[in-house]
Amino acid sequence: MRIELTPGMTNVVRFPIERRAKPTIDLVREIAPDSREVSLVIESFGFDDDINGIREAADQDMADYIAQKGARLSGAAQRADLDRLLQPIVDRAVSLCGEAHDASLVAVKAQRQVVEAQSAGGYWLTPLSERASARTFYAARLLVDAHVACQRAAGASRAIDIAKRAETWAPFDLHTEAFALCVDEIAARSSNR
Repeated sequence: MRIELTPGMTNVVRFPIERRAKPTIDLVREIAPDSREVSLVIESFGFDDDINGIREAADQDMADYIAQKGARLSGAAQRADLDRLLQPIVDRAVSLCGEAHDASLVAVKAQRQVVEAQSAGGYWLTPLSERASARTFYAARLLVDAHVACQRAAGASRAIDIAKRAETWAPFDLHTEAFALCVDEIAARSSNR
């Protein structure tokens, strides 16, 4: 979940529409954790997660599943079946993003309590610090899990979109796509001469 700050506004509270909106892949794209932040969290906390290639693996898994089921589209019912196939994946991603956001707020509050206790002094500093560390670790773990769920939803969405268009699925290759764009651009320029 992204925090939006409005310059000059100190008493404006943003209504979190993502809490009430129907979970869709567009909502997942909007609230997905930033991959740079996730990489920093993985490094900082020493998690052994490999977040590279998750989207591509989910894309291929969904395409394989569709191919095994023989889902060739000829009607609206089969398109609806594909949408129903994606919905639980999207629901999980949206749910994990919400949980990660809430956990981060709780962790920040716990860290503030530790700072206040340090400045005030007291015997409760150690338990407060341990609780804040545990909540921070939990929030970090949820952030990584939310990122993974969002990447899986994006990959599955791509495979389902390809199936809906009745096209043949092929793995996404950045170099091939870039080359195709260059060839198209060169062809367009040469035809304009």
